Amino acid sequence: MELMDPGNDDEDKKNRFREAFERGQQGRVGSYEVWLSDHEFQPEQASYERLTEYFQNHPEKAVNHDDALDEIGEYAGFVTRQQDVYHTPVIGPSGIGKTQLLHTVVSFLTELSADIDTKLIDATALGKKADDGFFLDEFAHDLTELETPIVCIDDCGLDKRIETSLDELRGAVDSGLFVTTWTPERWAVNRGRVQDALPPSNEIHLDAFPRKDTDETLRIIFEVLSENEFTLPSETVDRIHELSEGIPRLIHTLALESLQEAFRKELEPGDVAATNSAADRLHLVDASARVQDLSESKLTVLKQILQLPNDRGVQPGTLVEELHRDKSTISYHLRELSDGGFVERDREGRRAFYRVTETLEPFIQRRINQEAEFDG
Repeated sequence: MELMDPGNDDEDKKNRFREAFERGQQGRVGSYEVWLSDHEFQPEQASYERLTEYFQNHPEKAVNHDDALDEIGEYAGFVTRQQDVYHTPVIGPSGIGKTQLLHTVVSFLTELSADIDTKLIDATALGKKADDGFFLDEFAHDLTELETPIVCIDDCGLDKRIETSLDELRGAVDSGLFVTTWTPERWAVNRGRVQDALPPSNEIHLDAFPRKDTDETLRIIFEVLSENEFTLPSETVDRIHELSEGIPRLIHTLALESLQEAFRKELEPGDVAATNSAADRLHLVDASARVQDLSESKLTVLKQILQLPNDRGVQPGTLVEELHRDKSTISYHLRELSDGGFVERDREGRRAFYRVTETLEPFIQRRINQEAEFDG
């Protein structure tokens, strides 16, 4: 048996270190942040959270659903003249821009006049316990002290007691406008109860962006990200619009994930190959077609998961109870959906929780909504 020479091993370590040092001198560092800086991007802005925060703080920069914004603006102006309570539900799939729309409404109204009282509420907070009672009680008390407030309530379908919440908030004001947001499947479940608590004056349904709005969204994203003027190649813009189908959250996600894939694969920023790689990892390739191909049984399972307001996900036993199916059938569908990338699973000890894959949510919600409209 031939023994290795320790001296050679030591020399190899020195050579590797020298090569690494030389790569560093050339700017070739295995760091995404350094890569972004080298390509004149701002690393501190290159995350979905930071980009979202930027647009919420600078709503004039964001591409909005202008018709919906105008309609809410008209009702806000009308309620200051016609002293009564009005309610405008805003309905659209996940990631369509409902939250950004509310931030824009509040910002524009505040800028318009200091006399307009606005309140932005996350519905998931309404049922949480506060120091004395629930946050719902605090919000209701705050509203009693406002004159003709414009109250924007986001993600209403996630409040398990939304009928009670809306009823109490409605009782706290003599006049005002409530703007609430819903995903289509949760609006379908809650619409009747909402009608009793806070009857809608009108409904606003948000659609995906047309190509020109995707172009503008990407232009502004890279204006925020880039220290210099960076323009995506038209081929990449086409591909992002095709993959996202004009859904704002997916446009943002693909823009950011494409940059990461360009770094990983040593491509130039904006290379369409990086976008294709990101889309594959995010399960977005042929997303609509794959969702349309789902069987009714699997779609029913996905619909039930979406309709149950639970941040952690849904356990198989809950689906067995809600859908009145045997355990083996539910397990089979969940396994197939997981293999296809439609659901993600989290484990906690022996318990498993399933939730719909975030990037595919809007496509699944649109199919559910289309079938509901057809059946109706």
